Amino acid sequence: MSKKTFYIILIAAAALLIIGGLIGYFVFSKETAPQPVGEVGFTIPGSALQGKIKAISKGPTISANFDSGQNAVLFYDFSGQLWKFSANDSEPVAMDKPPIKNMAEIIWPKVFSPDGKKIVYQKNNSLLVSDSSGKNQRTLVSVLKLKDIILKWPAANSIALISKPSGLVAGGLWVLDVRNLTFSRLLEGLFGLEALYSPNGGRFIYSYADQNGRLKLTSSDNKENKRELNTSTLIDKCVWLGDSLNVLCAAPKSWPEGMLLPDDYYKTTNLTNDDIWKINTETGSKDLMVPNVGDINNLLVDGNENSVYFISRSNQFLYQLNLK
Repeated sequence: MSKKTFYIILIAAAALLIIGGLIGYFVFSKETAPQPVGEVGFTIPGSALQGKIKAISKGPTISANFDSGQNAVLFYDFSGQLWKFSANDSEPVAMDKPPIKNMAEIIWPKVFSPDGKKIVYQKNNSLLVSDSSGKNQRTLVSVLKLKDIILKWPAANSIALISKPSGLVAGGLWVLDVRNLTFSRLLEGLFGLEALYSPNGGRFIYSYADQNGRLKLTSSDNKENKRELNTSTLIDKCVWLGDSLNVLCAAPKSWPEGMLLPDDYYKTTNLTNDDIWKINTETGSKDLMVPNVGDINNLLVDGNENSVYFISRSNQFLYQLNLK
């Protein structure tokens, strides 16, 4: 995948977070952004993490992604400036790219194929595919009957269509085979449904709210085989490891009473105190990696899996936490 394509994907991720409501949470200038106090810019019970965690960003962060080619974390601040941080850096470096203006107005509904050479997107209720440059456009589905969906392209021949999550509306997950243009339905009737595919596209995890409004996390092998992972968390708090078998998830110790999930979560109505777990999606076994990290999301893992990066929902700063 080219650097240009990676930056576009990063912008797309930032846009989705903005649309979700984060842009209204903080307003700041890059030059005057406040520094976090000490090493930790949010309250963590106990002192076990002191010396293992540090703030990476100089101010609130919109979105972050790990670029394996550069072995670095790339992230945007709320002024639209792109930053890069490598493990050996003492602080992030501003990239030599003009800041993106009016990021709150960006809408980027295009999704890249696994090799970064094609994009799929909706237009006038049709599903289209083209080269990453936008050329050689062709129609996959002329009239798409599914409404309010999120697109993902986990494998070369499979495009996933997932209902936008809401605790008030039951959703589903469908897969389109781009070779014969046939749909298969993998999930249906799940409130607050969200899904995250493994790096190789062979598995996915999904979160949903049960009939009592409690969040559940489940894994699937893209077929009929599913396993409950006995963890109450959201996809927004999980990341796959490189083996496409294990995930790291930040799971709240408890959810505040009366929350409509995931809706109230994305409104930042309440904050939680999370533990980070390593979960085997095939066996369901769990190992507690780090307790009491506060309310975090947008988890990333470096290439050696020595560090996990995340955004604190209490102040939107980007942090690095050493796992070893």
